[in-house]
Amino acid sequence: MGAAKKTTVAALQPGSALVRLQGRIAPSENALDGSAENALVYLRLKVEVYESDSDSSGWKGLTDKARSVPFQLDDGSGAVWVNPDGLDKQLLGVGITPNDDQIQAACILLGISPKLLRGKLRFWLWELRAGQTVSVVGGVAQGQNGLEIARVQGQPYVVSPLLGQAVDGKISTQSKLAQTWMLVLGIPGALFLLCGLGGGLISLIRVLMK
Repeated sequence: MGAAKKTTVAALQPGSALVRLQGRIAPSENALDGSAENALVYLRLKVEVYESDSDSSGWKGLTDKARSVPFQLDDGSGAVWVNPDGLDKQLLGVGITPNDDQIQAACILLGISPKLLRGKLRFWLWELRAGQTVSVVGGVAQGQNGLEIARVQGQPYVVSPLLGQAVDGKISTQSKLAQTWMLVLGIPGALFLLCGLGGGLISLIRVLMK
């Protein structure tokens, strides 16, 4: 993520590999909910259920749904379109604990059936609304309505309320964790591959010796 160039909307050029912007979500008539000045452009609800049995007990994922609409990011030098769809959920920061009204509204907007919400539950809610300051990291493309920030293959796509050093730290931590897991999982994977090739070679020798 160190390759992301911190820039402004006015300086954007199509084809830029990876840029980083910070600005406010502009008012929008095309929203999931709310007035233009308070437009809801991204919503995510994560629900976990507590399960207890003879083997193991603990919190387990029940549902995790998100919905979004494109919005304009205004940094004072201009505005650019951003589509939150496909953003990296790990870089959204810590969700809030919603109240009953917020849970009900989110379930309606996300199409979550109330019949699903049974048992001992806990909830996290994330919202991005007009007027909120966010960080965006992505590539620059030419869209139907002008320049837009788009996802770059193989890179985290960041649309996050985390700002400045906070988003840098989160990205760095996630990158190091991913590298660690690749190393841990890569070694057994290589061993399994070698074992498989060895088994295949032995089988081939047996066939040739018959």
